[in-house]
Amino acid sequence: MWLLTREADVRAALGDPRLTVDPSSVHTRPVHDGFSLPEPLHDNLLTRDGAGHQRLRRFAAAAFSARRAETMRHRIRSVTAQLTAGLAARPSADLITDFAIPLPLTVTADLLGVPSAHRPALAEWTAAMVTHSRHSQLDTAVHHVLDLITRLIALRRRKPGSDLLSAWVTAHDTHRQITEDELVSLAFQIWWAGIENVTHAIGHGALHLLTHPHHADTLRGDPRLLPAAVEEVLRHTAPTATAAPRFARTDLTFAGARIGAGDTVLLSLTSAHRDPAVRPDPHRSLPAPASKAHLAFGRGPHHCLGAALARVQLQTALGHLLHLPGLALLPDRPVRYRNSLRLHGFDELPVALDSAGA
Repeated sequence: MWLLTREADVRAALGDPRLTVDPSSVHTRPVHDGFSLPEPLHDNLLTRDGAGHQRLRRFAAAAFSARRAETMRHRIRSVTAQLTAGLAARPSADLITDFAIPLPLTVTADLLGVPSAHRPALAEWTAAMVTHSRHSQLDTAVHHVLDLITRLIALRRRKPGSDLLSAWVTAHDTHRQITEDELVSLAFQIWWAGIENVTHAIGHGALHLLTHPHHADTLRGDPRLLPAAVEEVLRHTAPTATAAPRFARTDLTFAGARIGAGDTVLLSLTSAHRDPAVRPDPHRSLPAPASKAHLAFGRGPHHCLGAALARVQLQTALGHLLHLPGLALLPDRPVRYRNSLRLHGFDELPVALDSAGA
């Protein structure tokens, strides 16, 4: 296994055709933090390259345009306002399970058209997936969610709606552009990635505001800086620590190193974002950076489809948290980080609130 840490190398590797994300090319089972995915989930956007990846991406891409993200902004604001009102009425909370998970969970459930009757159980399983500490818990939650998605696809065949999953099912049954397993895997991937990555980004943004009150004051004074501040949160904290693993198609030389065919190559986004060759003061976080030149959403063929929707959620979430009365870290309960190779996130972010001032 090789680890790339310099920004130039990571940026180049993300688009290097000599490296593939397809584990079948080196006879490796797809994994997520050491957990092997069930068979129906193997054919997804993060395990395919070339024509197969382009076919899946074209099928899914129309649902994740910047225009769709903007049309959902009002709903995102409404959900965020409800969640922050609930927080404001309590003396303390876990900002992950009480805010950072429910927001993207609701948005993604709306997007996929998950019926309200299924959402409580789905919320419980999703929380176990996002903050899991044991693979046995993850295994159970993944199979529950996979089973529900399979049943929802069958439901939308009988009774289609106006949601994304209905559109995908109709397109699949009409044109047969993708296989049934690819349809299931795509819906599952949108569910998990759409919630997990946004959850950890919200957590990091909240923690940064709580530990840098002068930045929070700057943003309150000029809310126009919030979109740029979100980009800096993504750069400075890198909720995704490493990109999806790559595998060498053949023997090759990269950045002066001889990499053998089939070797695993990991790309450290956390290190690339703090490369002093690119940023003279990489560990200093600013409330408003100059550009979106970070790699938090990837680059090239595998650039995140949901980037626009994620940005809307992050801007809305942090904008509401800035005005939550008395929000502060609980001094007697430490922040608990998730034990993960790929994701830089939290199991728990305990906070105090001024419920009397709500």
